[in-house]
Amino acid sequence: ESGRVTIGKFDSDSIKKRKIPVLRRTIGIISQNYYLLDDRNLFENVALPLHVIGHSQKDIADIVEEVLEEVGLTGLEDHYPEELSGGEQQRACLARAIIKDPEIILADEPTGNLDPVTSFDLIKLLEEINSEGTTVFMASHNYSLIKSRNHRIVEIHDGRLRSQ
Repeated sequence: ESGRVTIGKFDSDSIKKRKIPVLRRTIGIISQNYYLLDDRNLFENVALPLHVIGHSQKDIADIVEEVLEEVGLTGLEDHYPEELSGGEQQRACLARAIIKDPEIILADEPTGNLDPVTSFDLIKLLEEINSEGTTVFMASHNYSLIKSRNHRIVEIHDGRLRSQ
């Protein structure tokens, strides 16, 4: 089976290849696996998307500082991924996902490698981001964690979306 996705003015059936990078800039992605660059410190990992889209060094420093404070990682800028806990690495990924101020966050099993307390803290951060106007889509097998929150839940059942 196939489907169709529309995000803002972009439609999966008609989007031109040259417009895909424009669409990607409106989306932040977090996955279960951290995908941080081992040879770069926290600051450099979080700043990477801003370098790619051409921000000035001053803007990058200011924005990264603000975002790291938002996710509770101030003071860890010079740490490399192996020096961070799993929860800190996932918050680093969240910081990188929100650094461009996206319209949408796609979170694929972001709590999959985290303990219950850290999972709850990450969910609270995602809820804060959502309350500021960013749409958050989160996939999870941890139904009890999701069910305990006051948000719309959409399930895939027999290959179809079903809203609760």
